[in-house]
Amino acid sequence: MFTLEESPAAVYVPPPPEMRVLTWLFFATLSLILLLQLRGFDEALRIDGAPGGMVGFELAWSAARAGGFLTAWGAADALETAKVSLGVDFAFLLAYPIMFSTGAALFVRPTSTSAFDRCGAFIRKAVLACIPLDAIENLALWRMIDVGAGDGLAHLATVCAVIKFLLVIAAAVWCLAALVRRIASRTPATA
Repeated sequence: MFTLEESPAAVYVPPPPEMRVLTWLFFATLSLILLLQLRGFDEALRIDGAPGGMVGFELAWSAARAGGFLTAWGAADALETAKVSLGVDFAFLLAYPIMFSTGAALFVRPTSTSAFDRCGAFIRKAVLACIPLDAIENLALWRMIDVGAGDGLAHLATVCAVIKFLLVIAAAVWCLAALVRRIASRTPATA
């Protein structure tokens, strides 16, 4: 019988680099496809009275502002489009955090103790919090579409959206900086 320390299941062996790159490519492609689909829906939601489309609705903060979106979409017969957009976003909310997390994992040097790599290791895990944040946000938005805007739901959706956007920005900036560092370290110095 194995003890926990000796159990083969207790030993994590990271996948080979090629597999991590393929995983990132899969989730990056899926994220791009879903993002393009969401942008298509958002075009129908960017109308007078609904500035910013779905993102504006996510950041409405108050029942009055969220209600303005719902009224405008109702008048334009776009409430069903908003629901479909939220449905597609449930697939997107699984894809883009995993894309950023696996992307960061490709750049973090596990043996490094630099602040940059520690930050990347933290961001790699933190960006996965976008999954429940985006899901809670979507449920609050969907509920407002179904029963009407409320301050509690609007506040909840906005707080989740702001935290989610900050995590995405942090992950994107860190991955871009890591890519630049990687390229710069491979470029031979010129005299």
